[in-house]
Amino acid sequence: MEESLLEPGRAVKVSQVPEAGRATRHSAWGRVVLVSAILVLGALVALVASDLATRREELVTYPVGGAIAGLSFDLGDAGVEVVGGGPAREVDVQRRERSAFGHAPTTTRSVSGGTFMVKSRCPTEVLRSCSVRYRVVVPDNLPIDIRTDGGEVRFRGYRGSANITTQSGDIDVTDFCGFSLDARAESGDISTNWSCPPQRLSLRAGSGAVHAVVPSGPYQVDAESASGRNVVRGITATSEAPFSIQALSTSGDVVVEGRR
Repeated sequence: MEESLLEPGRAVKVSQVPEAGRATRHSAWGRVVLVSAILVLGALVALVASDLATRREELVTYPVGGAIAGLSFDLGDAGVEVVGGGPAREVDVQRRERSAFGHAPTTTRSVSGGTFMVKSRCPTEVLRSCSVRYRVVVPDNLPIDIRTDGGEVRFRGYRGSANITTQSGDIDVTDFCGFSLDARAESGDISTNWSCPPQRLSLRAGSGAVHAVVPSGPYQVDAESASGRNVVRGITATSEAPFSIQALSTSGDVVVEGRR
């Protein structure tokens, strides 16, 4: 911008000069931002490179034989799939683990009172640099107890009795046939599908949904949700039935239905 200054006898044009130091301050701040961005980018690149360099994957398989009266798995955030139909009195355990930065999971195995027990934990850290997944093949009529925090629990074709407890993990049971199933989930969903009438079925969820599919027939039924839907269909609810179903949720939907 230019201004005219009147002097005797002539007009003089003077250019307005930017305030001293303003451009310098902007330039210095820009350099700080640029350096910070470079440092952050460098740290991210180093982190990715370190992850790739230290990444480790391992598959461990082992049989469990002998006089085993039951199984117990305490798995933290690890997921597990239980498959029925294994050889008589022999259990096959498969563990797949992934880790980086040296954060490998810790696993202990022991036998107490005839029960084979496994405990697995990943180190606690901000970066999710450790994960574990189990697959267990179980013979018929061998009871099993499973506890997880955030791990998903799945059963496929199992014949026996089971206790399942999770915090946020879902529970998904398909083609189950046995004396009893007791499943608890704080915030996960519970879904079960039976191939034979359950002697005793107990499903309880906190904020998750509960869905049970059983063969049509008479059952003692206790199905209720405090704030969700309650649906019972395709079965006969009677207190004289030899089989019992309990399906409860605090806020999730509860659906109990007979197979068509």
